[in-house]
Amino acid sequence: MKRRSTLWCRTVYSLSMFYAFLSRMLPLKIWVLIGRCAGDLFYLLDFRHRRIALRNLRFAFGGDREEKEIRAIAQRNFRQFAMIAHEWIRLKNINIQELTNLIHVEGKENLIAARKESQSIILLGAHFGNWEYAHIFYSTTINHLNFIVRPIDNPFLEKERVTYNQRAGVRILYKEDGLRPAIKNLRKGEDLVIFADQRPRLREGTLCQFFGKKASTITLVPALAKKFHIPVVPMFIVRCKDFVHHRIIFFPELKIEYDDKKQSIPEGAQLQNDMIENVIRSYADHWLWIHKRWRREYPYLYPEDLARRQQRREKKRARSRKV
Repeated sequence: MKRRSTLWCRTVYSLSMFYAFLSRMLPLKIWVLIGRCAGDLFYLLDFRHRRIALRNLRFAFGGDREEKEIRAIAQRNFRQFAMIAHEWIRLKNINIQELTNLIHVEGKENLIAARKESQSIILLGAHFGNWEYAHIFYSTTINHLNFIVRPIDNPFLEKERVTYNQRAGVRILYKEDGLRPAIKNLRKGEDLVIFADQRPRLREGTLCQFFGKKASTITLVPALAKKFHIPVVPMFIVRCKDFVHHRIIFFPELKIEYDDKKQSIPEGAQLQNDMIENVIRSYADHWLWIHKRWRREYPYLYPEDLARRQQRREKKRARSRKV
């Protein structure tokens, strides 16, 4: 089984590298438009993820948006991430000057103001827009950046990601053991980006509001900010109307009081959720709606998961009877 899995990973990697080779033969605008068309195709064919995205959108926006608009956002969302995938495939060979020409920065004064308080910054981010563009741009033009992530399931693709990030000065750290080196690098004056939008493990989260719904929320951002007195600046990247260019937006520093014992960690986590939600509401097609964000608090949103759990329980009971 392990051999089959390795063969599959190598096959996917080889096809990806061939696709990356093809990408260099076309202008970026044409390549991104191909990605946009691929997004339409995936929206039609990928029923499972389309269903999750539509459920999440209906749940988050409730009666605020009509069904027609919900479906339009979902389709644009598939286009968005297909374009991002096509941009990512070119990162192996991207010229840093080319990337710099594709990105416009807004709100840099917010970053400069926060830098006066501390030599290092925590950047609040999310699975939103082309974050790889944002991180590489940041590290090559502003400051070295640390990014704590889960590795890609395909080890060959993960190696490629680590290579092009490290080449640009982005340190890829992993969730299992990345926090200690991240703190060490913060003390050296490097910056850290943390994505706080997805469902954390039980021991890592606290219950907050997200789109007016209960949501288990990671507390790492406010915990680090309060413990080490490091300012938190939200950073998000938005695609421009020409589909090729992007805007990196630095929002004002989150008001997390370092020495105020009355302000708890959960309150800081709620501040980050409010920030992320506001950005998603402004650019609804940019967020990763196929993530089962509310699975723990509202499991009925994803009945197929409940059915799978029931099947596993029944199999376990059947095995125990045999024994």
